[in-house]
Amino acid sequence: MKILIVRMWPYILNIKSYNCQEIGLAKALIRKGNVCDIVLYTDKDTKDEDIIFDDNKKIHIYYIPAKNILKNAFYEKRLYEIIKRYDVVQTAEYDQISNVKLRKKANKKIVIYHGPYSCDYTKGYKIKCLFSDLYYLFNKDYKKTPCLSKSTLATELLEKKGFSDITTVGVGLDTDRFSIETKSNEDIDKIIQEKEKHNYQYLLYVGRIEDRRNIIFLIDVLKKLYEKNPKVKLIMVGKGEQVYLNKCFDYAKRLNVFDNIIYFETMKQEELPGLYKCCDLFLLPTKYEIFGMVLLEAMYFGLPVITTLNGGSSTLIKNNEDGFICTLQKDEWSDCIKKVLSDENYRKKISENSQYKVKSNYTWDNLSNQFINVYTKVSGNNS
Repeated sequence: MKILIVRMWPYILNIKSYNCQEIGLAKALIRKGNVCDIVLYTDKDTKDEDIIFDDNKKIHIYYIPAKNILKNAFYEKRLYEIIKRYDVVQTAEYDQISNVKLRKKANKKIVIYHGPYSCDYTKGYKIKCLFSDLYYLFNKDYKKTPCLSKSTLATELLEKKGFSDITTVGVGLDTDRFSIETKSNEDIDKIIQEKEKHNYQYLLYVGRIEDRRNIIFLIDVLKKLYEKNPKVKLIMVGKGEQVYLNKCFDYAKRLNVFDNIIYFETMKQEELPGLYKCCDLFLLPTKYEIFGMVLLEAMYFGLPVITTLNGGSSTLIKNNEDGFICTLQKDEWSDCIKKVLSDENYRKKISENSQYKVKSNYTWDNLSNQFINVYTKVSGNNS
């Protein structure tokens, strides 16, 4: 089967530094004997590029300019010539109104892979959807398009919008990124040494340092834990706006827990496995997350996760069995953390369950069969 994945966001993507889901999926599909290529946005002239993997397998990438109208990508007409070469076209997000034209040009052989969901944080997205929904009133056949969703919450949104052919698949992890030799560094070595020497317990956060991720809340939780256990430390890895960073660190100083925070602006990909493995818990108190690749990564390395209800957690986590989903209440978080940190056998059980779930179900190689089943139904290609 010949599959084309079209990334529907009109923004530049550096595939060398970003964990690109389209590439992870494409590799898995090609390993199953399919052809799979990708369309990415460029603000320059059209160009093509090949990505070689597994020694001799190839993903062809088309870089095509597009207009950005209210965060809708309207690609140049070259795309409509390219899609004629493929059995099925995967686009993204139900609200991209250019999907309607793509569906017509591809003779209805498209699949939508959708991620966003509705919550209090997504007011801007809801407004964008109002314009899309108005447009779809004149294209009612569009909602017959088969959809793959990234989470159970995304599925609920699609159902409310009138789609009925929906398969909830989640998001996969591209484990090739962890196949390179794991490297340590002086900072991680020091963390390990201090843990062994002083019996420190490390909480880990990896991601953007921003209000959406509730970093101030995380510091409040650290304060409550510190009052009972001064050996608890919080490691944070991620960039952020300097104003917000200063706000967070000044707040930590006022609460007298600044010395219990270890901050890294960046960490190399090959160093992250070592950091995941030396920590005791992963924390993600986010207000909104389409999925949250860091949840997958933490669970892949057996690090128990505590997070809020979001796209990834709604699909990945069975509460109290392979992770924890908590409301944004400081007492609830601190009690959960204390319970896990105080019971080594319980923490080990959660760790083993979470690692097994991701390795068995949420790598791209594992998920790809579900995508292929939907593609085959749409394309009519049973070969």
